[in-house]
Amino acid sequence: MRRAALVAAGVALASACIAGAGAGQQVKEEWQPAEGYLRIGPEPERRIPMSETGYALLTPEGPAVGIVVFVDSRRDPGWAEPDEDSFDRAALGRGLAVLHLTTGDPLDFLFEESDVRLLVDRLEELLESNRLDGVPVHFAGLSLGGTRALRVRIYLETHGAEHRVRPGATAVVDAPLDMERLWRSEGQAVVRNSNPAAADEGRWVRYLLREHLGGSPEQARERYVAYSPYSYSAPGGGNAVHLLKVPVSAYHEPDIDWWIENRRKSYYDMNSLDLAALVAELRASGNPRARLITTRDAREGFESGSTPHTWTIVDNRDLADWFVEMSGGVRGDGE
Repeated sequence: MRRAALVAAGVALASACIAGAGAGQQVKEEWQPAEGYLRIGPEPERRIPMSETGYALLTPEGPAVGIVVFVDSRRDPGWAEPDEDSFDRAALGRGLAVLHLTTGDPLDFLFEESDVRLLVDRLEELLESNRLDGVPVHFAGLSLGGTRALRVRIYLETHGAEHRVRPGATAVVDAPLDMERLWRSEGQAVVRNSNPAAADEGRWVRYLLREHLGGSPEQARERYVAYSPYSYSAPGGGNAVHLLKVPVSAYHEPDIDWWIENRRKSYYDMNSLDLAALVAELRASGNPRARLITTRDAREGFESGSTPHTWTIVDNRDLADWFVEMSGGVRGDGE
């Protein structure tokens, strides 16, 4: 039901200029109400509400040199009026459009290829109806949003001939990529049970992996490798072989002291392992446009102990400039 709703026409549509931005910058939104619940465990009470389905499309003044697509977990009212320091505002000022898509699943891994295909079909419709077809389409995301970004990008590398999307670069921020590692890491969090938030995450992540990939990695290793954007145990990094010609930026802030103190997690439990391994594999295989951006104390609130698992480690202007470069564009710096 929720997948069909993604393609169907929305019940709420709004279009307006972005407050405080250039006269030609606009946002168009279309949303459908959330329906039902997502099961995150075998117990009846282990469920969470689904999220709204729809999109927010932000377009710059003048022709767009490219578009950056986020497959987000839920609607953010801030998309309509992006902050001055946000990535969206930096992108718009440099001639990039930004599209935030939601699927209705707040914890969407995009497990099934059919789900990815529907998402790309929806993307094609939006590009065409908004006269953006033909521009380079980039993908970006934080955490599981980054996993989704690479899932879609890999799909376009392997099924691009079936679609009209012109795929470009991908940027991921502290995203889990190797599901074999993630399974074992989350299992350790459950066994340790030393931090309630970490243990709870471990339970729902393993439940979803088990339900959708057919069990543990020992029981269904081929499905884990086939799904994972990167796999350390597979030749060539598994699906990483489909990214050899794709520009990739991977951001992380590996503050191991924070993870030990606040989550009782080690290097084995950090998404940094996946990101560094992916970039190393791509560079070793001849992709010079794969880059790992490692920050230290760059996140907002690090002095007061904020989590390093955050988009705030990203230099938004630098990332927007990179997307413009990967688009072959020369639009202004937005200052």
